[in-house]
Amino acid sequence: MKKFFATICAACLLISGCGGEKTSAPEKILTEAVDIDLTKLSVTMVYPAVFDMIENPSEYRGKTIKIREKYFAAHDPAKDEYHHACVIWDETACCMQGMEFELADKKYPPNESDITLTGKFDVYTIQKIDNPILLDARLAD
Repeated sequence: MKKFFATICAACLLISGCGGEKTSAPEKILTEAVDIDLTKLSVTMVYPAVFDMIENPSEYRGKTIKIREKYFAAHDPAKDEYHHACVIWDETACCMQGMEFELADKKYPPNESDITLTGKFDVYTIQKIDNPILLDARLAD
């Protein structure tokens, strides 16, 4: 019975591919595989998901994360460098968590823009505090 079903499925696929209409060659689709898509979570769930990334970084390190939040840049005068981050608020807007990122092309948007980006999760430590960062990040169009 399984062999019969497989034969019928294969025949249907062959027949459906034999239409008389000509089509052009398929276009290249440039999509990056995303391991964790935070853009699909509700406002209620994004903050706890990011909080879990901070608390359990080894489970997320190297995974591709997609996030949609507000962008903020902060200048560190001691080192004369900028830090770029998405700020994630909890549902009541009383608590927040930053997800720092570095864009691969170094072309940052205007401060306080709503952005969607994808990058590889990592953590760096400053004064014994782990800080999340998305490396080699790319803005969505």
